[in-house]
Amino acid sequence: MRKILLFIFSFFLLLGSVSASQILVENVFSDIESDYEYRDELQALYDRGMILPDGTWKFSPDEYLNRDEFVGIAMEVICERCIQPHTEYKFIEKYLNEDVYFDINNTNPYFYCVAEADALNYVRWYDIGQQCQDGTSAFGERPFCPLNRINLEEAVAVLLRNSWIFTIEDNQNVISSIYAWTISQTLWNDVLPTDLDGNPYTFYGYIEKALEYQIEEYTSDGNSKVYKLLETDAEGNVNPQKSITKEEFLRMSYIALKSNSCNEIVDNNLALAIDIWEKACELWDSDCTISDLNDPEDTYDFTPDVQWFCEDGIDDPTWYAWRFYNVNNGQEFFHYGKFLDNITLPTTWEWKIYLTVRDKCWNSGEVHSTIIVDDDSDPIDPTGDELALNVDILAEPIYGPEDLLVDFEGVVYGWTAPYEYIWDFWDSEDGVWKNIEHIFTSIWVYEILLRVIDTNGLTGTATVLIKVIDGDACQSDSDGDGIVDCEDLCPTVAWNVINSGCPIYETSCDISCWCEEGYICSDNDPLTCSAWICVPEFDPKSSCLYTPGVWSIYGSAVCSSCPCGNYLDFLADVRRCDLVFPAITSPDGKQIYSKGDIWQVQ
Repeated sequence: MRKILLFIFSFFLLLGSVSASQILVENVFSDIESDYEYRDELQALYDRGMILPDGTWKFSPDEYLNRDEFVGIAMEVICERCIQPHTEYKFIEKYLNEDVYFDINNTNPYFYCVAEADALNYVRWYDIGQQCQDGTSAFGERPFCPLNRINLEEAVAVLLRNSWIFTIEDNQNVISSIYAWTISQTLWNDVLPTDLDGNPYTFYGYIEKALEYQIEEYTSDGNSKVYKLLETDAEGNVNPQKSITKEEFLRMSYIALKSNSCNEIVDNNLALAIDIWEKACELWDSDCTISDLNDPEDTYDFTPDVQWFCEDGIDDPTWYAWRFYNVNNGQEFFHYGKFLDNITLPTTWEWKIYLTVRDKCWNSGEVHSTIIVDDDSDPIDPTGDELALNVDILAEPIYGPEDLLVDFEGVVYGWTAPYEYIWDFWDSEDGVWKNIEHIFTSIWVYEILLRVIDTNGLTGTATVLIKVIDGDACQSDSDGDGIVDCEDLCPTVAWNVINSGCPIYETSCDISCWCEEGYICSDNDPLTCSAWICVPEFDPKSSCLYTPGVWSIYGSAVCSSCPCGNYLDFLADVRRCDLVFPAITSPDGKQIYSKGDIWQVQ
């Protein structure tokens, strides 16, 4: 049997969706309650990975903002993913082994933001040999000074520029007006257009814009809420030279981020969990044992538990992306694929294992687990702030229809028991037991957070994604293949029960067990053969047998002969004896135009 395989080069628009899952900040930051005045703003920035808890899981809103965190958040406002551990790989590739400043490297969670900000000239340069506020200096080197405080005027200017609310050119026009004396009035008690020598105040335009800029949002109960970027104090002062706190910068960053409308890091719309196995596990070995996370050699096997992906599947190993990140020293390494064998965590302290999975339809999800590596030759003070417990989550099932009952188990090891278990189910309910059941009643994707605390206050965390689907899907069979949609991995393609409703070969047996020449039915019972498939009689190595992931074509289709700049990277499975030719569709998708030679896959 022969079948013509067309590679049609076309271009499409991907529409982003809002992430449905969310871990509540009051369950993350130990010093934040649900009634915190800026709780919603903190939630929005935490969801993007812009605000991180410190070693004691605090936000510390009244602490002064350091320069490294300032640059990191300001870069995120322009929609760059650069704060660890959610750094875009393009920055890691670019700066991993680079020396940008002598006093900051990739052990700092904001390093990649700082490096990119420097390359874009967003960072204000310090002179070579200049001393930081904490006394740090080095002869012949220019410092970054990560612990320097940020004052209000600098924070306002950078956020307005990065969010395009008020550009450098806009501010330059204001300065020109000050020079021309068309702006000469004192608008606030402590903001003058010029100094005593008549020199324009550089930040005048930024502060003027910040005081007038505001956004309006509506709460869930329909009430209007107005956010002002900057306000004067009770005495009518702006205090532009004052050092700002983390809370003040949180408010301003929230408004600036709203202006740019950055997309989320991942749209958690898969059901996803991490399974950590003992290192003796072989690939898909039925005797594999879930690890108790107590391996003295710190070597484990890892697999994803991923469900409810689209029928096109996940056949590219790079779509299973594993990131191993040492929270304390910034060391990180990557692996790709569905099964990781004998992965050793090489250095001490806390490791976060992040798994990001994406299917061919751009559905994605991200979860994490925690493992602490202890060096017996260098005993660690169990009262230290930066230690963690080994934590993973077992959940069954991870997807299903409404009123889904899920069994959760916390896999925990380390330090001093008994442990305190804090489960956040993101539906206004929580739990406090190692093993717990929970019913999810609404259609959603829930990001479940388990936080475990030992008697010394040491903490470890893990997450899992639970997908709850429409119960009506389990009553319908869209493709009529006898498999209801909630169990059918290919609900729009009619195929066999034997492969969960997805095609393996090109034909299935008919009711009389007949197959085309060269194929035989895999079952010869006339009562059941229509549910089975035709398999080749001949050697599969020289047949047209469909073998995903074995023979593939990689490439990029680029629009170069018409006034456009679109392109499309593609990965396609092919079979021996397929015919391949380049083609493009008409705008309405109804006609195919071919140009060039035809190749047969041998």
